[in-house]
Amino acid sequence: GQGAFIAMSSNSAVRAMSGGRNYRDSQFNRATQALRQPGSAFKLLVYLAGLEAGLTPETKLMDRPIDINGWKPRNYSGRFGGATSLEDAFARSLNTIAVRVSEHAGRGNVIAAARRLGLTAKLKSHPSLALGASEVTLIELTAAYAVIANRGVAAWPYGITEIRNSVGSVLYRRGGSGGGRVVDRRHVAALDGMLQKTVTQGTGRRARIGRTAAGKT
Repeated sequence: GQGAFIAMSSNSAVRAMSGGRNYRDSQFNRATQALRQPGSAFKLLVYLAGLEAGLTPETKLMDRPIDINGWKPRNYSGRFGGATSLEDAFARSLNTIAVRVSEHAGRGNVIAAARRLGLTAKLKSHPSLALGASEVTLIELTAAYAVIANRGVAAWPYGITEIRNSVGSVLYRRGGSGGGRVVDRRHVAALDGMLQKTVTQGTGRRARIGRTAAGKT
């Protein structure tokens, strides 16, 4: 098997990257080139669009069977829990409510939110968009999460801060202030709370390491 790994600071500096098991065997960089379905990790963008459409972490939607033109998503557990708050649905990664949030906000607005946070791959406007069916790169998905860690300010991934020649003259130095704010502070706070609850009480409980952490399985 193969794998990919990105470690990125909140200001989008790539601190570590692995694109595969062995570069001699395969020069294909799975961290930056491979398009893969993000699955439930995409729900961050779905819930952002939902918050921007007027929903709140306390908003309750129905976790029950849903049918959109014959497409019938179900939860991983196969069970349904009725009225559930968005923060609980996010922490438990309930598929039915993610789809309801996406349909409420509008798939076009979900895609627009993804674009603002740096996803450039083609995203299909299908109900399954809410469940991460469209393929993205790991580095762009990581950068999207970095926006929330960066308190809503755009995160443009970079790996080089400065280049000097053999005599010490500067050939290149990274500059600029980035892309500015792309997520409202209120929505950052709401998403951060939901990401933390995922680790403390939801599907990410195995990531509890004795310090504040936020994430999504």
